[in-house]
Amino acid sequence: MNDAQTTGGYPRIACIIEADMYQLAQIPLGQPIHFTPCSLEEALKARADQQRYLEQLAWRLSDEN
Repeated sequence: MNDAQTTGGYPRIACIIEADMYQLAQIPLGQPIHFTPCSLEEALKARADQQRYLEQLAWRLSDEN
């Protein structure tokens, strides 16, 4: 059927947590990628830590102006 997407198929064996997406964007072409398992709690903490860092950075940058 050419009029619809396939369903099913490939299992999701890994995902990248939101807090690490910026690192994926910085990996040079051809560089190997290594995945490390983490729990939901670790992923949520990493996201909160990153959000806190970005808020502090924005505050510092706005304070300079």
